[in-house]
Amino acid sequence: MTPSSVFSAPKFRFGALAAAVIAAAGLTIAAVPAGTAALAAGRGATVPFLEQEAETAATNGQVIGPNRAAGTLAGEASGRKAVTLSGQGQYVEFTLTAPANSIDFRYSVPDSASGTISLYAGGAHNRDIPLTSKWAWYYGSYPFTNNPGDGHAHHFYDETRALLGTSYPAGTKIRLQIDAGDVTPVTVDLADFEQVGAAAARPANSVSVTDYGATAGDTSDDAGAFDSAVAAARGQGKEVWIPSGTFTLGHHITVDQVTIRGAGPWYSVLTGPRAGIFGKGEPESCGTPTYPGNPAVPGVSSAVKLYDFAIIGQVDARVDCDQSNAIGGALGGGSVVQNLWLQHTKVGLWLDGPFDGLTVTGNRILDQTADGLNLHQGISNVTVTGNFLRNTGDDGLAMWSEHQADHHNTFSFNTVLLPILANNIAIYGGHDNTVSDNVVADNQDQGGGLHIANRFSAVPLSGTTTVARNTAIRTGVLDSNWQFGVGALWFDGRDSAITGRVDVSDLDLLDNNYEAIQFIDSATTDVHFTNVRISGAGTFAWQIQAKPTGSVKNVVATGIGRAGVYNCMGPDAMAGLADQGGNSGWTTTYCGSWPAPVYGSDNGGTTTPPTTTPPTTTPTQPGGNLALHKAVSASGSQGGFPPGNAVDGDANSYWESTNNAFPQSLTVDFGSTVTVSRLVLKLPPSSAWGTRTQTISVDGIKAAASYTFNPASGNTATVTFPATSQRTLRLTFTGNTGWPAGQLSELEAYSS
Repeated sequence: MTPSSVFSAPKFRFGALAAAVIAAAGLTIAAVPAGTAALAAGRGATVPFLEQEAETAATNGQVIGPNRAAGTLAGEASGRKAVTLSGQGQYVEFTLTAPANSIDFRYSVPDSASGTISLYAGGAHNRDIPLTSKWAWYYGSYPFTNNPGDGHAHHFYDETRALLGTSYPAGTKIRLQIDAGDVTPVTVDLADFEQVGAAAARPANSVSVTDYGATAGDTSDDAGAFDSAVAAARGQGKEVWIPSGTFTLGHHITVDQVTIRGAGPWYSVLTGPRAGIFGKGEPESCGTPTYPGNPAVPGVSSAVKLYDFAIIGQVDARVDCDQSNAIGGALGGGSVVQNLWLQHTKVGLWLDGPFDGLTVTGNRILDQTADGLNLHQGISNVTVTGNFLRNTGDDGLAMWSEHQADHHNTFSFNTVLLPILANNIAIYGGHDNTVSDNVVADNQDQGGGLHIANRFSAVPLSGTTTVARNTAIRTGVLDSNWQFGVGALWFDGRDSAITGRVDVSDLDLLDNNYEAIQFIDSATTDVHFTNVRISGAGTFAWQIQAKPTGSVKNVVATGIGRAGVYNCMGPDAMAGLADQGGNSGWTTTYCGSWPAPVYGSDNGGTTTPPTTTPPTTTPTQPGGNLALHKAVSASGSQGGFPPGNAVDGDANSYWESTNNAFPQSLTVDFGSTVTVSRLVLKLPPSSAWGTRTQTISVDGIKAAASYTFNPASGNTATVTFPATSQRTLRLTFTGNTGWPAGQLSELEAYSS
């Protein structure tokens, strides 16, 4: 038996079904807007289910949306629409387009609510399905809480699944309805219908966890039995078998050179607050009784094979020091993670390197409090392919080269939907990695669809990063901190300039919420675009907040809401991108206050159309902080504290110059001549920053003077001078009573 043979139904390319198949099935595929299926053909994960959106089904409830605002029920819904059922007798009714014996549906109920919803199949009551808010509704700022008093409610949705007991043919009506005694209101986003095969039989050459005392269906801790079964299987050269049933784990199971196989992800289920399978090298958890962790086992596991089961945890809060992940540690040497269902853990797969050689394929990663998958530091030759992710609490798929470079890894043919924070796919440093043939959609806050960056103390990008044949739909958002749009594809040299080569080819950016492509913080110096199609953008095709160099060929934009290019950095800002021909649709330029996006009526809703044509020349000087996100440089800086931190709008990040090397300077380039008469200088507001006095001059404008930064008054100093017109402005630091370097978390410049 092959690991995936528990599925008897055909598999479908999610978000990439041929147009004829979509028409015949009568489906709305969540990731692909009407009329755009061809642009995602051949991309995304192959999955065993067919999906239908609630708003396209029969309903007597209220269709909500479209709404692109984060923190709203419609905004967090797939396709930015859903259906709310608010009273007895209201329903959503789906029509099966292929035989199915199961349902998995995405829903939201009010916080602290629980109850049931009634499911009918073919007109007959099939079962009541439990619903709960326990795994949803987060509040406050990162890393979030479960306290409504902290405000900023988000992460409203969860998923639940059920085997229906029999197979229903195509044409059967499957209804979710509120009956007497059911919970209300219920918002239904979508439903996935699948023909699940029978449970697999126990392999001949295996030891069962039940042979060592594990008991299904109760609340006793089965972790010890799993540990014993793993040890016995490794010693005897056999597999570990997880039969049908739900088993509770009180701690993670550490594995090495062993295969663990279940009867199928609908049948063999691991649960509990510590449910997880880990390789060696697992870091300790928080070290308190509240968040217990297994002792770390040093080294790297190899030849670990995990097939055909589910880990559905009990994690209802994000605690970053707690390793409450489904899969973790170091799994190299030909290890495989295949056909798992991972839900309600902190991270689906948090893998800590260095290690080499792992395949992650055909998994479903749902409803996480943090990332879907993260390759963390020094991981190489890993293939992550054919996975389906939805509703992660942070990046869907990420490579994070903290301290050691991730390299020669591939994210391919994955479908990544609805990350509630950050990006669908992100590459933080490293070298020679590939992101190809993926479909991503509907991210929510502080990120975009595809992200290439030197951030979070990552080893800077080098070699060649390849971004090829990807489709991003309704990605890029209004960042809740910056209060301007983030690109569907964006580059961020937060820690240092991006100097490694980046090749972007055959990219489709569809129905972008704000700008399609963005550069911010330090420069990106070797990026090459070929065959990029921008089809609809609320604001701009390009948002230039740092200067790129490289080339552009066949970059075509249509349906742009405001202007082709946002550029307040001067006429040479895009000159470094050599025009190799075939480019069109983005000749107009805008500089000014951030405009509201404008959407066409055929791409997910409209806003009030602009009253004027987007400007083709730079308008009058914008108001507000003139230095925000402008190009900035310094005479020197400490690693991890680059000059870009001083203009990023975040008072908690800061620039720090080279130690013991006064004088030191910080220079901002406004992009064009502006009038300045006041500077506001900030250090982080934390009380951990003791009072200090820095000696600072504004070159050519104001002589050196002492400025005191006191946390009791916000760690802020103001510099005033007669209004002056400047393209650039330089601060020179010659002393600091608190540290032997210049320090600044924000340089704000104002005209009055």
